[in-house]
Amino acid sequence: MQITLHYDGSFDGLLSTVFHVYACKYAPEDVHITHDAQDTDLFSRSETVTTSPERAQRVFKRLEQQIGRSGMVKLLYGFLIALPEMPDTFLRIVNLMLARPMRKNVLCDYGLYDVMQWVQWVKTVGHEKHRMEAFVRFEELSDGLYLARIEPQYDVLPLITRHFRNRYPQQQWAIFDMQRHYGILSDPNGLHAINGLEADRIQTSYAPNERSYQALWQDYFNSSNIPSRRNPRLHRQQMPQRYWKYLTEKQPAVFD
Repeated sequence: MQITLHYDGSFDGLLSTVFHVYACKYAPEDVHITHDAQDTDLFSRSETVTTSPERAQRVFKRLEQQIGRSGMVKLLYGFLIALPEMPDTFLRIVNLMLARPMRKNVLCDYGLYDVMQWVQWVKTVGHEKHRMEAFVRFEELSDGLYLARIEPQYDVLPLITRHFRNRYPQQQWAIFDMQRHYGILSDPNGLHAINGLEADRIQTSYAPNERSYQALWQDYFNSSNIPSRRNPRLHRQQMPQRYWKYLTEKQPAVFD
């Protein structure tokens, strides 16, 4: 009988579910892992797995011993693809690792379909991370906070935080994922998770000179454009339109 295991969608939750599979001695091929509460089957047994940081850490350390820190980074990148089939693929890859304890480079075995799929997800998420690091635009708010709003296709906020923390270590800034409704706040005291921001603070509470700076940036962007060399198709390839919503240079002139 197939067993459907529901988890909370977090990386620790997925690692806890893997622990649960082996602790209960379930056959991995009979297990379906999902974050979707509606993903049930009349002919399968359903269980909800509670996230346990201790169990997740045990699984993390066991996998890290075999594939190293770089391998764990690849697992995290693939996890952030957040596709419905990802948890089952993750379990199959972990099962493959545990079945080959003396083999250190399982994630490099491109002859395996699951590994190839995971590698593709890693590349896709990595590409999104790279683009978001380039396309984030901060706006100064009236209280001195620099806020950037993003809607990435994949949940790459945990991956880009270090880049901006290193770039602006002494500045108070926040990046808020409008689609997933959470963010990261950075100040000289460290990083802090944000579960929500006041609506008026996100929308219109700008510092007095912010509009002027936006206008200057738009003027620079427009003046650097060479009309005779316009290539809209190439432009959209390098800067896809789905990023334009929060790009200052793509907004209507602020003083129209």
